[in-house]
Amino acid sequence: MEETTTESLSTLAGKRPKTGIPSEDQLYLPRKDTLDDLLKKQGAIRSSTSWDASDLLQFVFPQRYRSAYHGVAVSFLTALQQNNGFLTSSQIGEFVEKTKISKATFYNKVLPRLVRIGMLDRNREPTSNKMTVKWSNQFAIYLEKIAFEWKRLEPRQ
Repeated sequence: MEETTTESLSTLAGKRPKTGIPSEDQLYLPRKDTLDDLLKKQGAIRSSTSWDASDLLQFVFPQRYRSAYHGVAVSFLTALQQNNGFLTSSQIGEFVEKTKISKATFYNKVLPRLVRIGMLDRNREPTSNKMTVKWSNQFAIYLEKIAFEWKRLEPRQ
C-alpha cells in the first residue's frame, strides 16, 4: 500500500516539518503597484529615482512589520557608511551604547540578518571574541543574478 503525503510527513522524526519559508530567509517584496507608497516616493521604480539605506532596508526589515529592527539597521548602516564601510568591535560597541539600542536586538537579530543576506561581511578574530564588520556587495550580486536570469528566460519572438 502506498503511503500518503500526510503519513510520510508525520514519520519524519515523529514531527511534521515546518511549512513556509523561515522568516530569517525572507525578503519582503510587496505588490509592484504599492512601491511608491512603501518608499514614500513618486515613481520609486524609475531608474532616475534614488533610494537611500532606509528605502533598501524596507525589503529586509519592513518598517510596517519590523519597525524596531528597521530603525536599528538604518542607524547602523548610516554609521558604517560614515566610517568608510568598516567598523571594529569597539566601534560597534560604542555605536550600540551611544544609540541605546538593545544589545540582544542588534547582535542576535539585526547584524546576523544583514550578514546572512550579504549586505555585510563579519570577520571574527580566532583568538578573541573581537570582530570587524564591513560593507559587502554580495547582496547586490545575488539580486543582479536573479534579475539577469529572469531576463535571460524571457521568450524571444
